[in-house]
Amino acid sequence: MNQIRFCLIGTGYVGCTLVSGIEQLKQQKIDYTGVPLGEQVEGYTAQDLSCVLAFDVDGKKIGKPLDLISKSYPELQGNAAPTITIQQGVELGSLDGMPITIKSLDQRVSLADACNAVSRMIRDTEIDVVIIATPTEAMQTFATYDEIGDAIAKNNKERLTASIFYAYAALMAARERKRGICVINGIPSEIANSPAFIALAQETNSIVIGDDLSTGQSRLLSDMMEHFKELNRTVTSLVGANWGGNMDFCRLQDSKRNESKKKTKTGCASDILGYEVPSDIRPHGYLPPLGDRKAVLIHVPYKTFGGIEDELFIVGRNTDSPAAAGMLVDLVRLGKIALDRRCAGAVSPINGFYCKRWGKQKSKVLHFQDLCAWLHGEKSAI
Repeated sequence: MNQIRFCLIGTGYVGCTLVSGIEQLKQQKIDYTGVPLGEQVEGYTAQDLSCVLAFDVDGKKIGKPLDLISKSYPELQGNAAPTITIQQGVELGSLDGMPITIKSLDQRVSLADACNAVSRMIRDTEIDVVIIATPTEAMQTFATYDEIGDAIAKNNKERLTASIFYAYAALMAARERKRGICVINGIPSEIANSPAFIALAQETNSIVIGDDLSTGQSRLLSDMMEHFKELNRTVTSLVGANWGGNMDFCRLQDSKRNESKKKTKTGCASDILGYEVPSDIRPHGYLPPLGDRKAVLIHVPYKTFGGIEDELFIVGRNTDSPAAAGMLVDLVRLGKIALDRRCAGAVSPINGFYCKRWGKQKSKVLHFQDLCAWLHGEKSAI
């Protein structure tokens, strides 16, 4: 198969776990456990995946080899990773309040010049897939892609976020080279759910996947709601709480960022059950000793036959970044397959299964059936 050349936007723990994991798969040091579709997806395996470009704004990372940064994480020490040099990217407030020395393009050049530079690097390295793994941001929305271009041209930093900037730059690269690209948005910002980006992706024969990877609690909740629906039991309220100690949870102490995450997590209950459920589903706190292995609590009170009230409690620990990285091994390949099939815009079976927020939600089990049908060229019956 042809190589799938991908670009990593953000070299945090998720990104480094991904590139390190791909190298381990290539060397057969690990198997495909945690990768939903396993080893082969239409002939593509980990052997076909190559990270050839990476961006960051951490002054300690820029200009350094990606493998050196990857090995700075204790869990990844001793694992190989690509030796490409990390390029300077844009920040646009995504790291406000974080204990990081920021050195970004938007500090020294206009957004228009930065966009041209990023687009040029994406074109020059012949990128097929762009992965946005930047920090969680406050959500911004745009009605048209011309509004995004206008904000960049006017250097309106308050109107833009890093993820929106990168998605736009990637799709501009696709337009200029007259060949589509796939943009995977792994965070809660509005890319795949944005009419502006859907229109631009369709115009450039590109694919957008998103928004916000669904790796743990949210997936379980959607399948639980389907269970209650099928049994005709009434869910009276819903709590989905989690606490973590990684940098993303640190950032989520900011109320606007937390609201972005809450927006992608809520909605599954009412969409699946068909009625509104009082709920609180969001990150609840930052506790450094927990690290990347977040603590999860789910509480579901419900009514069964005869009005009897029962309740369900689930508690657990979920390691965030490796779970997301396993999903991305699939998504890079699926994005390329969608391009190979000359799809444009969004592919609902992909977005529905892998992401928290995509259209009207349903059980992930049902989304998986849709995905398998799409891969086999069948029209889903669901």
